[in-house]
Amino acid sequence: MTGEVPTTAPLPRLAGVDEERLTGAELRRLTARVRAHNLPPQPGRVALDVAEVVISLALVVLYLWGFGGPVRELLGSDATAAGLGPGLIQALVLALGVVAGASVALRLGPAGLPAAGVRWWVPTPADRAGLASPSVVRALLAGVGAGLVVGGAPAALTGVGLAGIAADAALGGALGLAVVAVSGALQVSGAASGRAPGRVLDGLLAAVPVTGLGLALWGPAWGAWAAPWAVSGVLAIVGAVALVAWVRGLDRLRAGDLRARASAALQASAALLSLDGGGVSRALGTGPTASRAFKWVPRAARGPVGALLAADAVLLLRSPTALAALLALASAGAVAVQVPALADGIGLWAVLAVVGYAAALAGAGGARAAGENPRLDSLLPLGARTTRGVRAAWPVLSAGVVLLLVAMVSGGGAWLAVGAPAAVVLGAAAVRAAYRGPVRWDVPMIATPAGAFPTGLVLHHLKGPDLALLGTVPLAWAVVAGVTPALVVAQVVAAVVAVYRAAR
Repeated sequence: MTGEVPTTAPLPRLAGVDEERLTGAELRRLTARVRAHNLPPQPGRVALDVAEVVISLALVVLYLWGFGGPVRELLGSDATAAGLGPGLIQALVLALGVVAGASVALRLGPAGLPAAGVRWWVPTPADRAGLASPSVVRALLAGVGAGLVVGGAPAALTGVGLAGIAADAALGGALGLAVVAVSGALQVSGAASGRAPGRVLDGLLAAVPVTGLGLALWGPAWGAWAAPWAVSGVLAIVGAVALVAWVRGLDRLRAGDLRARASAALQASAALLSLDGGGVSRALGTGPTASRAFKWVPRAARGPVGALLAADAVLLLRSPTALAALLALASAGAVAVQVPALADGIGLWAVLAVVGYAAALAGAGGARAAGENPRLDSLLPLGARTTRGVRAAWPVLSAGVVLLLVAMVSGGGAWLAVGAPAAVVLGAAAVRAAYRGPVRWDVPMIATPAGAFPTGLVLHHLKGPDLALLGTVPLAWAVVAGVTPALVVAQVVAAVVAVYRAAR
């Protein structure tokens, strides 16, 4: 044996082989096979799912058929001849559906991957088109299905014949296809990133009720209409062209965008299942912008109370979504009171309570932020009750402005003496809703024939609306029987009690 050290040949350099690389579709199929092996399918599950969908659609059709008669009688009365006719309502519902669908599609992204897919699939060299193709199909089905409902349901309620309902549903489906496909094309091109598209859509969402209000006040009444099939065909062709451009650009989807959209979709779905409207808004990115405008507002603050008011004011002024929502709510309320059943009596109270409370929620951004993060209030040299009472200022102002605009447009206003303290009640209710804390899941559930009743979740969401409902009883009495000094005093007392209850 010699003392020589044996030499070893260097290890071969590893290199990937393109022929053995899994494509996106193959990776998805392999994952599905593993999941199916671990979770074997239950016999008859597909048939049960199909039956559930069919039964749900049948119930929806029956509900629409049942509501159609009263709605047609309501819209066919002489008092709606000023301009608010069935055709205008069809157009408003369709326009709102298109803008809202475009907003959701752009902010969540029509093409994407689930959170697990982003974690495990994106780092692989698999093609993005194969990975994201199921989301394209789901988005198209959701867009076309929602368009069919948005186009066909108002036509069915306003008395259009079966041929007209089919034509309007086809128009809605073509619009849904075009909206989803164009949003997808913007997504893969990178034009959907940033805040500019969201601001534009927020402006359009506010412009639709404003335009409807103008047409209802100064335009002729529209009769129920059915869209020409040629228009639906042109929109479908536009959607098909955008779909081709979208599918061809799927490989340009960036990993960062996929992660962000997967996180937003997960948060939105969780918030939707929990009936958390604030969580859905946060997931859709409808919060305040990073603009440095309105710098004079913080400079005008004096003392801790002034600083708190200035901070909430800046949060409201820098939120285009909240400002657009206030304008849209005022216009929607003014349009609603053109309907005879909603122009006076208990119908008018329902409109005022709903739009006023929604406006107060739009102005309670600071209170919601403090309710989610209690450290914000603890940083102020103020007591907890004082802080919550001060935070009610902007919700009260938001509700008051909307109620005033509805009164000006409706030509009424005899109830404004009661409506002013009622706005205080609605603002306090919005603060109570903002500080209601997490859901108490330890509350026992109630068994019903329709399934388990989540008592804790329902009680949680009733905090705020309960105060708005009880605190506006004097307003309801005033719009039904007329304003009296006793009702004004009762509404002022209800406002004081509401502020005290919200501050607690």
